[in-house]
Parts: sequence; C-alpha cells; structure tokens
Amino acid sequence: MKRVADFPYLVTLLNPYLPDATGTSRAETARLLLEHVTNGQIHDYSDASINSFVDKGLSRSAARSVLGYIDKSKAQLSEYLSEIGDDQLTLIANQLKKDGLSRDVYRGTVPTFLEKCLVINLKDIADRKNKRKQKKPTDKISEQGEVLSKTVSDKEFSTVFNEIAVKKVPTIVNQNAIHAFILKPELFPFSYKKLEKIVMLNITNYAVARGVERNEVTGFKVGQLLRNYAKSGIPQNLLGEVLTYVFLEHVEDAKKLYTRAEISNYSKTINSEGIYLRNSEGIRQLILGASQLNDNLQDAVNSLISKLKTFRNNKSDELIISTDLIDESILDAQYSDEDSKKILQVLIPEENNVDEIASYGLFIGYRFKPNENLDNCNSKEAKNICKQTVKDDLKQVISQLSKEIQSNKWQKSSFYVYLLPFISAEKDGDRIMSNIIGGYDYGGTK
Repeated sequence: MKRVADFPYLVTLLNPYLPDATGTSRAETARLLLEHVTNGQIHDYSDASINSFVDKGLSRSAARSVLGYIDKSKAQLSEYLSEIGDDQLTLIANQLKKDGLSRDVYRGTVPTFLEKCLVINLKDIADRKNKRKQKKPTDKISEQGEVLSKTVSDKEFSTVFNEIAVKKVPTIVNQNAIHAFILKPELFPFSYKKLEKIVMLNITNYAVARGVERNEVTGFKVGQLLRNYAKSGIPQNLLGEVLTYVFLEHVEDAKKLYTRAEISNYSKTINSEGIYLRNSEGIRQLILGASQLNDNLQDAVNSLISKLKTFRNNKSDELIISTDLIDESILDAQYSDEDSKKILQVLIPEENNVDEIASYGLFIGYRFKPNENLDNCNSKEAKNICKQTVKDDLKQVISQLSKEIQSNKWQKSSFYVYLLPFISAEKDGDRIMSNIIGGYDYGGTK
C-alpha cells in the first residue's frame, strides 16, 4: 500500500530545506508551507494550532480555509519549492522513493509533485465527515495498522549529522542501505557538543521500556541503570547502542520493541540485542540492532560480523526467521498480556505482510584518518577533504560487507548500516557517555 504524503510527513520531509527558513523547527517549516501555498494570506494560527498541525495534520476547518486561499491565489507552492538547491532536491526525491511515495520522481519534478500531494491531502481532509460523528478507534494496532509509536526525539538530528552519501550493498537482494554521516560542522577535529545534546535528549527514551510512563522515571534512576549496564559489560559500547536506536528510529522509521538497557516493570537484565520494527509500504520487518565502536574501521566491521554469527539464533547454514529474533519473555515483562499477544499476532507472517527473513541495523563508529594534513587548509578545503575521506571509508565498508554477507549467505536479509567517524571512537565513546550519565568504566576509559 502506497504511503500517503500527509501534512506532517511533508513538514518532516522539507525540514530544514526551505529556502527562507531561519531555523530548523518543524513549526517554522509548517508556517512557511502554509504562507507560501496561500500567497502569504495565512499568518494568524497560534503556536498550539501549528504544533497540532505538525503532529496530527490540519483540521477540517483549516484545510478548507487553506484550499479557499489556494483557489483565489495565483501563487504556486511549486515555484517556492523550486528555490531549494539541486542537491537538496535530489535528497528529497530519494527520500520520496525510499518511502514509497513515487518511483519515478526526480529533483526537477519534486516541487510540482509535493504541491500536488499537499492539495490532494487538503481536499481529502476537507471532504471528511465531522470526526465527532465517527466512531473513535479503540484498537490502535488492528484498526490503524501501526503497532508502535515513535519514541526518539529527533528534531535536532539535522543540526548534528550531515549525510555525506548513501549506497547499497551489491550482494544483498532485499532492501538495504548504507549511510555515511559526519558530525557538523564537518571539520576535524570534530566537536561533540551537539552529539552529546542529542544523546542526552534520547537517553531516557532509549532506557525506558514501552509500557512504562516516562514521567514516572527519574533521571537518577536512568543514570544508575545505565552505569550498572556499562560496568557489567552489557552492552559493550553504550554510545553505539544509543546511536543505533537514534538512527534506526529516525532514518528508517523503525520503532524499538526493546533495547539492551531498559527500565521495565520487572527487575530484569536484558542480555539481547535491541529489536526494532520497520513498516515500509505495508511490509513489516524485524530488525536486530547492533553496534561497534573501534578505532580501526576494518576491525569494527569484522567485530559486527562476528557478533551476528554468534547471535543465539544465527547459523550460517540456514535462514534466520525474523520472529526468531524476539525474546517473548522481554515482551511479557514490558507489556500487558493483551498488548504482547497483539504484537506477536501482527508479526505472524501471513499474506506477505511480514518479511520472514531477519534484518539487521548496524551502527559503526570508527577513527577518522584523512590522508592529508588539514592544519594548513582553509575551512572549505578541510570540509571537502573530510567529506571525501568519509566517502572513501564508505567504499571500503561496502566492499568488506559485501564479501562477508555473501560468505555467510545473508543475501536475503536486509541491512541498514550507519557510519560515523570520531576522533578516537573507543576513547570518545566512553568519555561522551561518562559526561552524560556520570563516571563509569566498562573496559575503556573513564
């Protein structure tokens, strides 16, 4: 089933690409879209209304009002969107293809395509019957088709990371993508200030199990839990695990079922890789998340491959069924019996609605090693060298992964991989987490 490009989706897609945006807030993006599509006629929506439009879509009355201005105005949203840079329009086109909105959209047709999407969405909302007269859904899973809500706080994502390139692994026959990111500003040595901020924003989201109210969990309890996990060696690199969660939920819209370190209603240690649920074009995928921080990029990839080999259900001589990834005892600990059964029922492979083969989400942090001395370069030259170095690293990983995947007969699995260079991945990972949750030592440095 093709995804619908509703107003919240368009806001997220176009943030922060709009040419006259002064910041990166989704609320500003929403206001700019409404102002330009109505030729500047709409200015009077309150902050609360705009935030509601961003999260839930336009109301019926707002949709009718906007359509009224569109009918009277000669200005076109497509003209405004055409001011976006060519490279950014290409990124938007790729995202539209990835999300199943259109298979043949390209940068030249993005502006008119998005204008058409917005108008169709507005007309659909305006023509709906009054929601007060409709029956309120009581079963989110069965009636809306969405099993889990998004938990990551990712509004800061675009201010922290810059995606340098995204490629595919040639030996994989299923959906896959390998993304190369770099921290902003793209200069070496890197600044971790913004990275620490997004990790701090998400540390509780990562640690609090579904079924537990976030406001019932204190920051002290989260810090204590994560320090204990770090000391126990589960997980081996806490920063990598948190970033795996952030990238999978943000980039792939793959919602966590559970992560390694979680506060649940039961006192239980999770000795299992994180598991995520991805819904793409009506096909659900279960993704096992794993990470590695290693100063040597080749060793980092090798360690992840070894980790996948030794996972309790992974055997190189047979296919790994996706539902085998789930530890049902963890679901039982986090959810009510009813909710746990609903989730498991949704994951029963039937009528091609579930990808039966296990998928993998891998975060790789490594030490950045440019071939050139950057001290004597100006900032523009240094940025270009940094970006090219990351692109070269991406080629190396694709070559290495391609061989390993073929050797282990994992071609039918999906792989979603995220690369991020550090000054020193092993030391910096420890230091960043120590700054956020307090001092600890799990085999690295304090």
